[in-house]
Amino acid sequence: MDRFETFLVALATVGWAPVGYAQTAPAGASAASAPGNTAASAGQWYSYDAATNTVTFKLEAGAPGRSGPFNFNGYTNGAATLVVPANSKVVMSFVNDDGTPHSAVIIADTDPMPSMGGDPAIPRAYTKDLTQGMAQGGTDVMKFTTPASGTFRISCGVPGHGLSGMWIRMKVDPSATTPSWIAP
Repeated sequence: MDRFETFLVALATVGWAPVGYAQTAPAGASAASAPGNTAASAGQWYSYDAATNTVTFKLEAGAPGRSGPFNFNGYTNGAATLVVPANSKVVMSFVNDDGTPHSAVIIADTDPMPSMGGDPAIPRAYTKDLTQGMAQGGTDVMKFTTPASGTFRISCGVPGHGLSGMWIRMKVDPSATTPSWIAP
């Protein structure tokens, strides 16, 4: 095992894997038992600290090579859902991997889709430069606490981007004991 593979295994033992790599289980454990892993690569976007009920999630705008530039983590039009337990503390690390400016805001999961970012459905659940977006390589961290239940959209706040399909879902499930990532 080379140094990089050792590093990936070390990250997996604390429930985190770099984006683009499937999570590797610690020695002697099955892949399904790796922290935060509910499917072969589901854990690549998030980690979970059960003691503090904290979900750490990487939100990647314009993931390269997937669904064009108007996507989050490679998904568009609500095709993927981040499910979190009730009253979770969420640390959402946003990065724009696309040459077009992007941002993010948590809004209600209702139609019609707003044409641009506005008031978030959850306090503090939005990135800086919401309607202007951040340039390629731009980052921000959203820190917020979810309500007891509800379904929301994680949408790009730049005018027209959400309408163009740049949104995924976040569901707060009171029966969930750990987060999960649901995608086709």
